[in-house]
Amino acid sequence: MATLLYYCLLLPLSKLPLSVLYGIGRSAYWLGYKVIGYRTGVVRANMRGAFPAWSERELQHQMDRFYGYFFDTLAESIRLFSMPVEEGIRRCVILNPEVLHPYATTKQDVLVTAAHYCNWEVAGLSFPTFYPDQTIVAVYSPLANEAVDKLIKANRERNGAHLVSRRVLEKYFAKRPVSPAIDFFVADQSPSNALWEKVHWTTFLGRKTAFVAGPERYAVRNALPVFYVKLRLVGRGEYTAEFVPLALNAEASQPGQITEFFARTLEAEIIRDPTPWLWTHRRWKREVPQEVDEALEQQAFVPPRYDR
Repeated sequence: MATLLYYCLLLPLSKLPLSVLYGIGRSAYWLGYKVIGYRTGVVRANMRGAFPAWSERELQHQMDRFYGYFFDTLAESIRLFSMPVEEGIRRCVILNPEVLHPYATTKQDVLVTAAHYCNWEVAGLSFPTFYPDQTIVAVYSPLANEAVDKLIKANRERNGAHLVSRRVLEKYFAKRPVSPAIDFFVADQSPSNALWEKVHWTTFLGRKTAFVAGPERYAVRNALPVFYVKLRLVGRGEYTAEFVPLALNAEASQPGQITEFFARTLEAEIIRDPTPWLWTHRRWKREVPQEVDEALEQQAFVPPRYDR
């Protein structure tokens, strides 16, 4: 059924101009948000906890802005199934691509951390063009429907990117033949690993929370430079990307330092513009262990415990 919907609905819709899809998205906004109230309780709780000083009017205004953008990204994601590469490049411009070029010359891999902020799907279509001498690798979570997952994966890879399932990540990196590469990891909340020793605990947007520590572990063990990709919404369907260094010598960093820099950078972006963050996720659903709660009262974060 899902495959049928893809070929009979999504693919034909993706051939429409984005302006038309935005119109459809506006109808979905009124139905999904105003009528059905899709995850409004989660969004309201997340925003209220992150910005307690907002008045009820300010909170409602930000929710309206978020849902308007949320349904815009759905329209953009549908368009991506048929979006020409040239359009993708125009819609997401890298402001400083030159900072990663030297690593191609030295044949060194680079690790880039990303967040659920702005439309990373558009960025994924754009980035490979800027780095013809480096392989773009993106770690992703596969869909339950294997047929649909295969179709979407093929679409995401059509400009030269290479997607790797998180389920086979260690096996892939152990035998990867391609180098140099730029490895993209989405590293924000909430980690699936329930062991508090294996994640990075910190205070984020005013509340205690855990972050994925896997990208940091991988960077440290392989002595990789680490960058954060700062995606920003500059117009409807238009984005910029900027690479910000988190650690040029990961091996010399203290445990948790890289992930903490990531959290602080992302937090600053959300405070600057809350609209493009994915507020529909339950970001603070993990119970804070007593040991962590006590430790966080004494310091800024609780570093993960891992072997170097």
